[in-house]
Amino acid sequence: MANPTTPKAEAESPRPTTYQDSAFTSRTLIMTSGRQHAVAAGKVTVSSADAEALAFLDSDPAFQRLPE
Repeated sequence: MANPTTPKAEAESPRPTTYQDSAFTSRTLIMTSGRQHAVAAGKVTVSSADAEALAFLDSDPAFQRLPE
């Protein structure tokens, strides 16, 4: 039997967050921790649990968060 997902579990699970890159259609973003995120077709997607990437992308005016 399938285990139903509760609203609380959905709220806590990380979701993909996508940003539009207005400067480049392709590039590699390197975080201070050394992790990399690829911009492809002018978009980059990171986990909503990745605080470092979210802070970086939110602080750079070249990136605009797309609605989910």
